Amino acid sequence: MSKPHVVCVPFPLQGHINPMLKLAKLLHSKGFHVTFVNTEFNHNRILDSRGPNALNGLPDFHFATIPLPHPPSNSNTTLNLRALHETCRKDFLNLFRHLVGELNNTVSNPPVTCVISDAVLNYSVTLSEDLQIPVVLFWSMGASGFMSLKHFHDQIKQFIAFLKDPSIGAAGMEKNLDSLMEWIPGMKGAKVRDLSEFSKTKDEINVMEDSSKGGRERDSMASAIIFHTFDALESQILKDVAAFFKRVFSISPLQLFLDQIPDEQYSSIECNLWNEDAGCIKWLDSKQPNSVIYVNFGSITVMTVEQVVELAWGLANSNHNFLWITRPDLIMGESAILPPEFLTETKGRGFIASWCPQEEILNHPSTAGFLTHCGWNSILETISSGTPIICWPFFGEHFVNSRKSCGEWGIGMELASDFRRDDVEKLVKVLMEEEKGKMMKEKALEWKKLAEESVNSNGSSSLNFNYLVNEILLS
Repeated sequence: MSKPHVVCVPFPLQGHINPMLKLAKLLHSKGFHVTFVNTEFNHNRILDSRGPNALNGLPDFHFATIPLPHPPSNSNTTLNLRALHETCRKDFLNLFRHLVGELNNTVSNPPVTCVISDAVLNYSVTLSEDLQIPVVLFWSMGASGFMSLKHFHDQIKQFIAFLKDPSIGAAGMEKNLDSLMEWIPGMKGAKVRDLSEFSKTKDEINVMEDSSKGGRERDSMASAIIFHTFDALESQILKDVAAFFKRVFSISPLQLFLDQIPDEQYSSIECNLWNEDAGCIKWLDSKQPNSVIYVNFGSITVMTVEQVVELAWGLANSNHNFLWITRPDLIMGESAILPPEFLTETKGRGFIASWCPQEEILNHPSTAGFLTHCGWNSILETISSGTPIICWPFFGEHFVNSRKSCGEWGIGMELASDFRRDDVEKLVKVLMEEEKGKMMKEKALEWKKLAEESVNSNGSSSLNFNYLVNEILLS
């Protein structure tokens, strides 16, 4: 009999590609023939950053592309995301359906038997009926972040009157942002500002409202939903989320699953859109244990020049070692150029790189803490490594992740959105030197143990993954 053939397609951003690729590797280790789909634009970026052989794959693990156009580079991240979502809405389904048809007509491939699609690309569920195969949607965010977006319309109802009232002013808006939204299931204690940043401007509302209307219907058509989380981390909210779908599986942390595979063949397959600086690890090797604060705001966060300067001097004034990742497009409309006097001041105790192997850094003995934008991948990676965090959420569900980390999970402290250098210095010193930092470290290690237990043979994530494979994808 031919192998089962799963097609995995992520939304074309780095933070969506990484977890989908890990899931694809796990399915390959279970005996699936895997086709992993990138856009042509991202495929070429990966080859540029990792070399011409980066995507050669393995036996029965292949890469394919679709010619989905990407919006031109723009310093306004929100506009870029909106344009990319709109392009996917118009063009993705036809391009993806054509690709699946080509795969089914290729003699060297077994026929496609199932699809795992990024939940943002839920247009793919129509293939479930067309081809009579399971289509599973993968949310690369946590269940709490999903719940925030799920109740977006309810947020609009509370917001819309204020947004239309020109007399409310900044003080009124701040008061509204601090109002509690405890009526949302699983979000006890949440404030409006903790939920989705998408709802804070009038321009965003119509876009989000239009995109979510059809999405709820398509989600309900999926054979199953995967959340990249684990039961112990979001137990109650996962129960609330389960009411919306046919089947819900919490499967995470994916990297801890991969660490259990003795064969290292999968480590050669990566889809990084930037070239990793190997010097990061060599520099960390030269430092004392628990002596470095790691700073990385992910793949889409942008900062102003003033924010970068304040962050730089906050790190310098803390007098601690730091490893800071500054993408070329980190600063809005400019290259990430740091003040020369800052580089002189921090010579020997600071390392600046454009991209890095984050999970290796978080698990390095020299890394003591992580200053992060609170993207969900970063949250799971810090939990898996037992690393406490300083949170500077940027947009979307980052604010939910930050609230959970600082409150419910006890592993973080939040840096104000309008921070100054003194704020950065203070929080770094608290994390690195004070009793609160030690307590955060202890909580982080407790969550690490729970994460490891979830992927053990009888752990919740392992049981969920096996059920997904045997009862959904192979059905």
